[in-house]
Amino acid sequence: MTEGGVVGQQPRELKPNASPAHLFGSELRRCRERRGLSLARLCERYEQAGRLVHAGYLANVEQGERLPEDRQFAEIADDVFQTDGLLGRLWDFADAEERRALVDLAAGTLAPILSGDMVFVPYPTAAGTVAYMRITRRAFLATGGLAATALTGGFDPDELNRLSQALDEPQRSDQHVAEYFRRMLDLHKDGDFIVAPVGRVGPVVHQVSVLGRLRESATRPVRPVLRSVQAEYAEYAGWLHQQLGNTKAAASWTEKAMVWAQDAGHDQMVTFTAIRRSNIARWSGRYDEAAELAATVRTPPRRVPPGLASLAAQYEASAHAAQADLRACQAALEDAAELLTERETSGEDQIYWARMHDQDHYQAQRANCYIDLGRAAEAITLLEPMLTTSTAGRGAGAHGHGGGLTMLALAHAKNRQAEEACHFGEQALSFTLTAPLRTTLRKLDSELADWPNEPRVRQFRRRLDEACRLAEPSPAG
Repeated sequence: MTEGGVVGQQPRELKPNASPAHLFGSELRRCRERRGLSLARLCERYEQAGRLVHAGYLANVEQGERLPEDRQFAEIADDVFQTDGLLGRLWDFADAEERRALVDLAAGTLAPILSGDMVFVPYPTAAGTVAYMRITRRAFLATGGLAATALTGGFDPDELNRLSQALDEPQRSDQHVAEYFRRMLDLHKDGDFIVAPVGRVGPVVHQVSVLGRLRESATRPVRPVLRSVQAEYAEYAGWLHQQLGNTKAAASWTEKAMVWAQDAGHDQMVTFTAIRRSNIARWSGRYDEAAELAATVRTPPRRVPPGLASLAAQYEASAHAAQADLRACQAALEDAAELLTERETSGEDQIYWARMHDQDHYQAQRANCYIDLGRAAEAITLLEPMLTTSTAGRGAGAHGHGGGLTMLALAHAKNRQAEEACHFGEQALSFTLTAPLRTTLRKLDSELADWPNEPRVRQFRRRLDEACRLAEPSPAG
């Protein structure tokens, strides 16, 4: 007997040495059986922690057939079994190995195969082979071409098959379908600063339309859920347009996201759209508006989860720094740091960036403020450890590696170190030059104008002019 009942069938023998996923799964089963929990009872423990998990999913994880899509799964298990972070560390190891394997797989140029109205999508199995899942062309397009990626991000063929059926018969849409789209949106966001935004904005906008059509045919209880996810996609479409330099479209999509979030009762997304509007205003040079929008988010008696509030405080600080208001900037930065610490134990934040931004993101925002305030040396001290260590591939927080390098180059230029500024600036040119990154590069170019006769500076400025010219969107775009 176990807590929750008798396990109905003989468990499959595990092979912990077969792969990192198998090792994670076998350790999870060992913890569960040692506690005397059935799969069903463990599902209940996950639900109590705010996460819906099915017994079949847990069984697949234990058998090494899949690795949980995010670290939160392992963290909840660590809390349930009191394993002092063991499962979280095993997940980190398995996730790193899986990502490395996927990079190798992608290098093999595997691609979906179109046959009539069907698309055969390749995906890696736990055994290390490649299998193909059949999905309708309509479903493949509705997911923005993400079906192949989805299969490596926590989805399985059965789930995508149910999604395909809902797309063919929209009245069958349910909360699970909405959750599939939300998870696909997380996959989009996981590619930020890695995949150029120009190739993603079209699929994301298309998925907004698909969600709208599903909502029209869905039952009344499901409509707000689909509207909520649609608002999240609209906000992300705005972010992509901002990266492309189209602030008018960015503001328009952010406004749609706010209206739809209000319609769905998605209060955290309503708050996040205010933060996004502050960010858009900041990059458009409307600093008073940016500071006011960010400050309003944190104005009592409104209760805002700490992760969201920390983001708002960071963007408020950035707006104050652009106005050379040191005291207001420092106060907002101190609030942001305190709120970020509080977020670690709160568990309230639902919004992707509110959950994902970290101390590196905070320090990068702080460095950006210092650059605007004329404290370049302090900015360099903050940025260099993030960009010149063994973990430098992460970049400077949520700025991406190219954005972080450009900030560091600008800080060196303002610190009268032209050689270092050119060194880091040249590294930044190898990354996708988004519109915000080009804005920082133009500031760097202006600072380097003080050394018109330096050969290294002349060479870099020529490369910069050419790179920015190639990166500018065409008039038709």
